[in-house]
Order: sequence, then structure tokens, then C-alpha cells
Amino acid sequence: MEVTLFNVDAFHDALALVFTFKTMMWLAIGIFIGVGVGAMPGLSASTGVALMLPLTFTLGQAPALGLLIGLYKGAVYGGSISAISFATPGTSEAAATVFDGHKMMQQGKGRKALLMALYASVTADFLSDIITVLIAPLLALVALKFGPSERFWLMVLAVCLLGALSGSHLAKGMLSAAIGLFVGTIGADPISSVSRNTFGQWWLAEGLHLIPLVIGIFAMGAMLEKAVELIRERIQPKELKGSLKDALSVSGEGLSWKEYISCWREMGIGLGLGTFVGMLPGLGSTVGAFLSYGIAKQAFPEKKIGTGRLEGIAAAEAGNNATVGPTLIPLLAFGIPGSAVAALIGAALMLQGATPGPRMFELFPTVVYSLFIILLVGNVFNLGIGRIFAFVYAKLGELPTHLLVPLVMLMAVIGSYSHANNPYDVIVMLIFGVIGYFMRIYKIPEAPLVITFLLAPQAEENIRRGLLINEGEWIPAL
Repeated sequence: MEVTLFNVDAFHDALALVFTFKTMMWLAIGIFIGVGVGAMPGLSASTGVALMLPLTFTLGQAPALGLLIGLYKGAVYGGSISAISFATPGTSEAAATVFDGHKMMQQGKGRKALLMALYASVTADFLSDIITVLIAPLLALVALKFGPSERFWLMVLAVCLLGALSGSHLAKGMLSAAIGLFVGTIGADPISSVSRNTFGQWWLAEGLHLIPLVIGIFAMGAMLEKAVELIRERIQPKELKGSLKDALSVSGEGLSWKEYISCWREMGIGLGLGTFVGMLPGLGSTVGAFLSYGIAKQAFPEKKIGTGRLEGIAAAEAGNNATVGPTLIPLLAFGIPGSAVAALIGAALMLQGATPGPRMFELFPTVVYSLFIILLVGNVFNLGIGRIFAFVYAKLGELPTHLLVPLVMLMAVIGSYSHANNPYDVIVMLIFGVIGYFMRIYKIPEAPLVITFLLAPQAEENIRRGLLINEGEWIPAL
């Protein structure tokens, strides 16, 4: 079988699909929502993508990818807005930005800090996307040589990496992965269609649906945590103050070209480390941000990073945004998501009829090229929307939690029910919301659960096929 690295006809079809008003509109909407999600403490890219996943049922492949990838890019950048403005990172990956960003805000250089975060984010994101476009097809060609046995052991390796690298404790990561593997076996097995682990419930015969599971783990779990904090601390509701004019008038001068280009070393560190971290399953953008920030601080002690310096913002923001594109490389090349958001994007592709994996480049080249183009074009939208609305979104950090929690909970219930009009999906979502809450309380990472839930059917199918080929022998005779 001959596989080409570049399909000209499919590329032309992808250009025609992406550069339409509908796709560009949903890409812009995704980034607009994503920046807002990232700027609001308590929400994350995973939460936003999980809530928007049911909406992709009504969209075509290119608009759906535009919405989800735009939301992902916007959310990863958006966390820096509240981190700089209030020392309250909207997302965990923006925590490293607090050290220098908020100090600059206190020094009256808030506008400069916000612009540095935006430009460093977009620069690293764009360059890492180019690396993604170059590497993913090459790895897919290698993956095509794998048989069922090789694919199974690759998935075992991915699960081990997820457990070992996710979170701060190996046992907690492996526990999360084990729960995902168990949940993924509920329903009929992929070879003989025998039901198992249904606990006598007829509505579990087809297995659990992904959408209520991810909405419960990410959105409802986060909101239950916030609700308990409200009850425990009895936080008094605060009023939103200020006008649109006040929001746009962040103090301080703008960022000059000389100041931006002077941080090229720190952005280079963030690009290199963020790209590498993004390709490894389980690490994620938070590790990319802190690793880049820490190495830049050690490499250039004379710049006094940590005292309110642009270089610190550049390193942290480049490190977290450089993971966005590369986290899709293992998904496209091997069918193994590199992060929770990559798993959700992979799920959206499967719902659209395009299963991620090495054969995707052969069977669905137009979808792959559409994804690549959206990754690159999304940076232009992220730059424009972030430049115009960053100072408005800074006010979202003041949004009262007592309004945010019930709103997101309502969206979680509606999203869980609407994708299949099944009331049992709402029950599943609530159950996994409670599970997600306890996982947050005990610092158990959620990403391994979701990713192994997606991998479980594929791993089982590959090991069963491998055993059939080897006539039941685990170790074939040489």
C-alpha cells in the first residue's frame, strides 16, 4: 500500500471547507468563548470543550474543529488575563504567569504585561503548530507498520505514561487510568458483543456515552467544588463594578517591538520545551509553563525573572501555548490522545465519522488538512480577538461565583441530555460529577480517566485480534 505525505486534491478540498464564512465564524466564536473561559477562575479548556462538545453534532467537520480548536487556543491564552490582573490564574497553566505578570500590574505596567502574554502565546503557538504539521504525518507513516499486537503495547505504554506523568503522585495517576479502563469496558465487548459490567441495567448495554462522562468529570465536578467552597466559606456576593470604558482603560504603556523581540530567548525556551512536553501523553500545558519558566529563570539570572519582568511572562506563556498543537500529534499519528482536550477533540472527530489514527491520513486526508489549516489560522484570530478584548475579559475575573456555578451546572445538564435526548445520560453526568469532585478534592488527575476510557475499546480490540492472529499465544514462537 502506497501512502503519500501530501495529497494535493485533499488539500484543495480542505481549503474550500475551511475558508468559508461558517467555519471562520465558528472558529472566531470558539476563540471568543475560549478566552472568556480561560479568564474566569474555576473554568478550564477541558471544561469549555466538554460543554461545547454536544454542539458539534449539529455542525460539519470543519466548523466543529474550528469551534473546539478555537476554544482550546483561546482558553490556554485566556488564563493569563486574570493571572496578570488579579493574581488569580483562570487556568492552572497560567499560574506561572502570576509571578511576574501581577507584579507588573502592581507597578502600573498591566497593559504591557497583557500584551506580552498575548504576543508570546501566539508566537509559540504558531511555531509549534508548524512543527505539528511536519511531524504528525511522518509518525503516522511509522505507525502504519504496526500490527494489532504493536498497537496494543503502544497503548499500554501510553497508559503507563499517563499514570506516571499526570499529577504529582504515581498511584493517583494509575488509579485514575484504572477507573477509565474499567468504565471503558462497560457494555458489549468489541469482538463477540457479550454484555459485561452492566450491573443488570438495560440502559448500560451499549456502554457509557462520552459526552455525559466528560461533562460530569470536568464541568460538573469543578462546579461542585466551587459550590462547596461557597457554602463552606459563606462568600458574600460581590457586585460587578465599572463600565466598558473602565475595562478598556488598563493602566500603563503598550509593548514596543524592541521589548517584544528582546524576549526571543525566553520564547525559544518555551517553544522547545512546550512542544516536547505537548507530544508526551499526560504532561500537559501546566508542566510546559512551569518547566519553561524555571529553566529561563535559571538560564538568565541577570534578568531577575520573578520580580516583575517581561521575560518571565514570555517564558511561561510560550511554554503553555506551545503544547496546544503538539498534544494532537500522538492522537493523529497513533490514535492516542496526548491530553484531556486532545481526547475530546478526538471524540468529536469520531462523532463526525473520522476515527483518529495513522490511517486517518489515508482515509480522511481532507479532515486532517482542515485541522492543520485551522490550527494555523486560529492563531490569527486569537491575536485579533485577544488584542481587542483582553482588557474587557480582565473584568470576567470579577464575575461572582454564585452566578457562575448555577449557570455552568444548567449548561451541563442541558448538554448531557441534548446530544441523545436520553435522561439516563443526565444521571451518568451527575454520577461522574460527584466522582470528578472527589478526584479534585484528593488531587487525582482527571485526564488519565478520560483518555483510558477512549483507549479501552481500541486496546481490547487489538489484543483480541493479536491473539487470534497468534492462535491464542501471548508470546509467538520465533
